[in-house]
Amino acid sequence: MFSSSEKRLFGGGYFNIIREEDKFIEVRSKCTGHYWMVFKKTYDQNKPVVLYHKHGKNDAWYHEHWKTWTVKSAVSNIKSHDEYVLSHPNYIQEKSGN
Repeated sequence: MFSSSEKRLFGGGYFNIIREEDKFIEVRSKCTGHYWMVFKKTYDQNKPVVLYHKHGKNDAWYHEHWKTWTVKSAVSNIKSHDEYVLSHPNYIQEKSGN
């Protein structure tokens, strides 16, 4: 389901690859420790790539973060999100309402 060039987007040391299946790749960002799942839908051609996110390993669920057209833009969105989190040290407290 993921092309070779799409799989290479997860290389280079930025991510730890947790699991790779036909329809999704689950990764952990080494920068923030956040978990991401990039899911490719085969049944819907309107923004067929869905990005799911959770803050830590012990979080029970992923939440839908974004929909897009390409795996490349999903990976770019993860990196942009990491930049935002790293530049806002209270991000997790703000998101949890603490």
